[in-house]
Amino acid sequence: MQPHVRQRILHLTQAQDIGETDLIQPLWNQYGTLSRVFLHGGTHDSVIVKHIQIPSHSSHPRGFTSSLSRERKIRSYEVETRWYQHHNKGVNEHAPTPECLGAFSEEGELFLLLEDLGNRGFDQVLSSASSREIKVTLRWLAHFHGQHLNRPPEGLWHTGTYWHLATRPEELANIEGTPLHTFASLLDARLRCDAFPTLVHGDAKLANFLFNEQRDQVAAVDFQYIGAGAAMKDVAYFLGSCLSGSECEDQEEDLLNLYFSELKTCLPGDVDAAALEREWRTLYPIAWADFQRFMLGWSPGHRKLTFHSDATTTRAIEHITEDLLGAARRAAKAAGTFIQANKHRSLEVQSKGMESLASDVVTEIDLEAQDIILEILAPTLKSYDLGLLAEEGEQDDSRLEKHAFWTIDPLDGTQFYIEGKSGYATSIALVSREGQSILGVVYDPVEDALYEAVVGGGVKRNGTPMGPISLLDSPPNRCTWMADRSLRSHPHFNQLEKDYDLRFKGGAVINILHLLTCPNSMYFKMPKTSLGGCAIWDLAAAALMLMECGGHASFHDGSPLHLNRENSLYFNDVGLLFASQGMDWHPLAGAQL
Repeated sequence: MQPHVRQRILHLTQAQDIGETDLIQPLWNQYGTLSRVFLHGGTHDSVIVKHIQIPSHSSHPRGFTSSLSRERKIRSYEVETRWYQHHNKGVNEHAPTPECLGAFSEEGELFLLLEDLGNRGFDQVLSSASSREIKVTLRWLAHFHGQHLNRPPEGLWHTGTYWHLATRPEELANIEGTPLHTFASLLDARLRCDAFPTLVHGDAKLANFLFNEQRDQVAAVDFQYIGAGAAMKDVAYFLGSCLSGSECEDQEEDLLNLYFSELKTCLPGDVDAAALEREWRTLYPIAWADFQRFMLGWSPGHRKLTFHSDATTTRAIEHITEDLLGAARRAAKAAGTFIQANKHRSLEVQSKGMESLASDVVTEIDLEAQDIILEILAPTLKSYDLGLLAEEGEQDDSRLEKHAFWTIDPLDGTQFYIEGKSGYATSIALVSREGQSILGVVYDPVEDALYEAVVGGGVKRNGTPMGPISLLDSPPNRCTWMADRSLRSHPHFNQLEKDYDLRFKGGAVINILHLLTCPNSMYFKMPKTSLGGCAIWDLAAAALMLMECGGHASFHDGSPLHLNRENSLYFNDVGLLFASQGMDWHPLAGAQL
């Protein structure tokens, strides 16, 4: 030990001398050491010294050596120091933690001086836990979460846990193409938007709890990843660190009951305990799935990835899917019902200043239908931290800032509606910031047909899955073209009518939906300079449905369809190409009329 470090320890502990030093363990990935230092004189027989040395070069057993990984680790020690110095005071006696005796920096190295919990009898480190010990630890977590309910995480992680999504892009990239990758940000957002936030330990595994000899009391250490979050992240992670998949299956409900029973004894009097328990029980499988997302990207063969973990993750994704899809379903049906009920109403048609008639017209029905949708979707904006892009009204940048956004077309095909013809629909979709549709709903009020789709889950019409179309029904050498009525003014319209089976079904949404059941059919728009044509809200739901039915959706040149371009809401500059299942769309890519 360096003389200057020795002197700082003596000063902070008021000890007369330092005896031997025992290495407890090296810190993760060569970032320093954790040692027990024995003292002579003063009030402490021994103290724990966490000596943090940031290596100039680091390795990782699984190859995660990016600058982000290094920054995350450095930040974790800053957070832990902040916790011990500013937050770890007046802790609940039922959730003991070590007292911080001081922290200092010498020559770029950090020293954290902590109470040795062994002097209070917490000296048992367990590699496995009995039911008794698991229950003792759950009681500790209940008191810790109850004490820190609604506590702001000043200086701590904005979102606690070492596997927090925003800090783990490498691991996320490793599971691309899986349902967990698709739903990762929604799982994370739902946990961040917990109606009863608290502080979470962030690494609540068995190894970070010290038991007394009787093992009826426990204390916690290692607060590098403490921060704001959903309490269930600690609970799910802890149970996963102690129990096998079958043990979780058998004991989980009883253990959760114990946790919530203990929690109720330490909640502030103004907290609605029943509402809190409902919320946190809902979040438990979501917390489990959130950790599984990390594990699959970090160590796909890990023992914690059990059948129970898989089943719980599936349950979490199904819950989120139904929560969001159910809201979209109700909103689309309510708006469509309103639209149909007012189809004979006298309308005042207004202009939005667009060159394209289809994009330009708007009526009070559009606006009122949108209000109906927004009222129903409003709770999801908060509980999933979503952005919003609605056709009518002012647009903001939330689609570029949030992890996902609702996009809404309350009445696609307004011109058909004004004329009293079929061909209009209500469309709602949830789109990721990366421009991919996650789920969508379309309601055709004329046919009373509700279409819904989830990425990777196919399409349903009025609750019945839609199967593949029969390609045998396709007329030989004749393509069906679901066309916009503007095609009638094309100089070669007469020839096009001879070459194609032209059908003018409605707005963009209805036209695309017809591709789901019409073999050898297409719908496309060539690039043009004038603003207008299809926008994000027109395409997001219907394009997802087409692709889920095996069809094709892209820009006009055949490149992938991106639904959240920063520079424009419309696609007139790139054009669009949609084709039914089995149709050879390649000759159409980039084609000119």
